[in-house]
Amino acid sequence: MIIRDARGGQVLRIGDPGQGVHLLFSTPERPYGTDPALEIPVQVKGFWVDVQELIQTLDGDGLVEFVSSLADESSSWNEPRTWQSSEGQLKISAQRSDGRIALTWGVWGKVAGGSESSWYFETVTSHRDEREMRGISEAFQALFSGKPAGIA
Repeated sequence: MIIRDARGGQVLRIGDPGQGVHLLFSTPERPYGTDPALEIPVQVKGFWVDVQELIQTLDGDGLVEFVSSLADESSSWNEPRTWQSSEGQLKISAQRSDGRIALTWGVWGKVAGGSESSWYFETVTSHRDEREMRGISEAFQALFSGKPAGIA
C-alpha cells in the first residue's frame, strides 16, 4: 500500500503496522544523475525494531520484475524463489504454501562508525494469493516510476 511520508513523498508499506513488523520503502533515488546506480531507502518498523538501510542497486536489480513474477497467476512455481540486491543489503525469498505466498525479507546493514561491524534482520510477511501480490507489484512499479499512485 502506498502512503505519504512527512515530506509528501510516496512510501510503500509492506505488512500491517498493527500486526508486528512492517517495511517501508521510500522512492528510489539516483545519487549520480544518469548513472545506473539506484538507491532504495527501506525502514523496518515494529514494536521491538526500528532499523533503516539504503539498498544500493543497479537500476533496481530486477526487483520490480521479481515481485511481478510472484503475481503471475499463469506461472506455476512451487520451489522457493529468491531475489537479492547487487550489494546484498536486501534479500527476498518467496515460498508458496496452502494457497498463500510467504515473503521472507532480510535486511543487512553496517553499524554506523564501524567498518567491520554489521547487523542483519529478517521478517516474514504472508499474502493471500497472486491477486494480493499483484497489488504489491503495482505499488512497487508506481514507487520506482515516481508517478503518483493510489495513496491510502
